[in-house]
Amino acid sequence: MSDYGLLVKNNIGGIQIDSTYRNLSLDEFGTGVTVTNNNNVDSYWTRIAITASPLVPIILVQPNTDYFITVPAYHKTGSNFDGADMVTVATHSTSIGWKSYRENRVASGDNYGLLVYNPGEDLCFDSGKNYFKIHSVHSITIGAPSDRYSDYGPYEDISHSGISDPYYILSPSSFWLLADDPPIVSPLRAYYIGIKKLTSTSVRVGWFARTILGSPVDYTINDGNNPTMKLIVCDVT
Repeated sequence: MSDYGLLVKNNIGGIQIDSTYRNLSLDEFGTGVTVTNNNNVDSYWTRIAITASPLVPIILVQPNTDYFITVPAYHKTGSNFDGADMVTVATHSTSIGWKSYRENRVASGDNYGLLVYNPGEDLCFDSGKNYFKIHSVHSITIGAPSDRYSDYGPYEDISHSGISDPYYILSPSSFWLLADDPPIVSPLRAYYIGIKKLTSTSVRVGWFARTILGSPVDYTINDGNNPTMKLIVCDVT
């Protein structure tokens, strides 16, 4: 925070706007977007294109009720972020909504309102832009997958009364690998933790198979990264 400039706080003292840091505003979005997983280890994701920019995006998703969805990676070409890789259950497709938020790239162009710039003339706040609000944050710890023949693993259901059909951020990244060698032979399954809509006010956070090797493997593996997950329920109205 600079010695001079604008500082706006909420009723509990949290800083909402200042004249140094750039707020994240809605940059792009999509509705009814199909995410397909063809179960190819080289392309099991669907890449959603976003405007190329060095500004890092934050992608919020609105899942469907049929299959899990997650955003394990953003794509970068050179110094520019230009895509978000989304993954659903292997061999399946789902339809989702997404919103990309970034530091303000350009002004809204509204005739009236408030614009706040930092000393470098970057736009910090624009009252004509849309900014998401955090409704609630949930910490989720679940066991690792253990059934080598199932496309799903442990999960936890989260309710968020007071907000309907929100968008979500799920982090950090996760993965798990399962396979058996003889005498019990199984395909190799690779899992992610994702989210799936249950109702307008509840969501499931759980493991799903992102890829399944069609032929059995000749080794045993039961390992990965199973962190405590953070589910952020976002108000985008």
